[in-house]
Amino acid sequence: MTEETNNAIENIATPENTAIKPEFVPTQEPTTPAPTNKANPLLLAFNALLLVGLVVLYILHFTGAGKSGNSIGGAVAKANKGSISVAFVNNDSILGSYELVKKMRADLEAKGKRLEGEVASKQQAFEKDAAYFQDQVAKKSISDQSAQEIYGQLQQNQKAIYDLRDRYAAELQQSEMDMNVALIDSVMNFLKRYNDKYKFDYILGFTKGGNILFANDTLDVTNDVIKELNIAYKEKHGGK
Repeated sequence: MTEETNNAIENIATPENTAIKPEFVPTQEPTTPAPTNKANPLLLAFNALLLVGLVVLYILHFTGAGKSGNSIGGAVAKANKGSISVAFVNNDSILGSYELVKKMRADLEAKGKRLEGEVASKQQAFEKDAAYFQDQVAKKSISDQSAQEIYGQLQQNQKAIYDLRDRYAAELQQSEMDMNVALIDSVMNFLKRYNDKYKFDYILGFTKGGNILFANDTLDVTNDVIKELNIAYKEKHGGK
C-alpha cells in the first residue's frame, strides 16, 4: 500500500470523520436516541414571540358595558364602570393547558425523532462500511487503486449524510415556524371573538419574569380563556 492510501484509511477510520451530529440533536451522536425531556423549541419560540413582540395580544376601543355572568367578575366589573378596561391571560398557563399546544408539541417531537432515526440509521451503515474498508486494507485484500476508489465513495456517502442532516434540521425549523404562526393566529382569533362579549380595551399576555412586572389577580381571565379555547378546539376536532 502507498503512504497516500494509508493516510486516507486513517482518515476514514477516525471518529472525527465518522461522527455525524445533527443540528437538531446538538448534545448527542445520531446513533443515540434523543432524551425525551429536552426543552421544547415550539414552546420556547412561542413564549418569545408573545413576550417580546406580542405583549398586547389584542386591542379594542371601548364601545359599551360588558355583561357579567361567569367567573371573571373582577375584570368585567371594571368594564361595567365605563373606565378603561384591562384583562390579562397567563401565557405559561395557555402553553401548558391549551390542547392545541399539546398536539403541536407531540407532532413536532414525533417528527424530530423520525428524522433523527433516519440520519442515525444511515450513519450506522456508513460506520460499518468504513470499518470493513479498514479491515480489508489491513489484510491487504484490495489494491491501492481499489482502496482509493472505495475511499472516494465513502467520502461521498458521508457528505450525503451531512446534507441529509442539514436538510432535516431546516425542515424541523420550518415546521416550528409554521406551528408558531398557527398557534398565535388561533389565540388571536379566539381573543377577538372572546372580546365581543366583554369589550376590554386591552387583553395582555402575562408571564412571570416578563415585561409585565405586576398584575392584579382580579383582572386574570386565564382560566376562562383556556376553558373556552379548549371547548372551541374540541368542537373543531370532533372532541379529540
